[in-house]
Amino acid sequence: MEKIRSFVAIELPEELKSRIDDYQRQLKPLCRHTRWVNSRSLHITLKFLGEQEADLIERVRQNLAHVKGALPRFQITIKEFGAFPNKRNPRVLWLGVVSEPLHQLYDLFQFIENDLHGLGFAKEKRRFSPHLTLARVKQPGSFDPLWQYVQKHPFEPYTFKVNEIVLMRSILKPQGAEYHPLGKYEF
Repeated sequence: MEKIRSFVAIELPEELKSRIDDYQRQLKPLCRHTRWVNSRSLHITLKFLGEQEADLIERVRQNLAHVKGALPRFQITIKEFGAFPNKRNPRVLWLGVVSEPLHQLYDLFQFIENDLHGLGFAKEKRRFSPHLTLARVKQPGSFDPLWQYVQKHPFEPYTFKVNEIVLMRSILKPQGAEYHPLGKYEF
């Protein structure tokens, strides 16, 4: 039986993707030993489901409809450039995500965790740390020019309204993952 690799996410507005693309173009020459994520495929992951049987994904699709009327719409601001685990030894370069009011994004995350736990998905053990992955570091090197540039040229904060989540299929390809929506769910 076919397995489907998928995740639950918040999609980004096209204008934001264009702004991130412009910012990435400015940063790329400053750290060549990284693999940059295509800005067109950026999203905020709420729950990674991994590879699952098609019938379980169908049940997830039905379950996610519970979000309608359960949570209010809210705003998210994308701001601040950072690194995991830290700036001295980065493995992932990211933009931060903050919800307004602050608890709303965490409430959405918790709602999805609880909703899908009933279908057998384990709850996330790590603390929820919402972010947009811009690049993955492939080999160690000096990131001083990058941090100096980012300090002088911070990413201009961008705020948008969140009124839906999407169940996304992820198809891994040599040139990177390809994403296809399996369902969209308004609050």
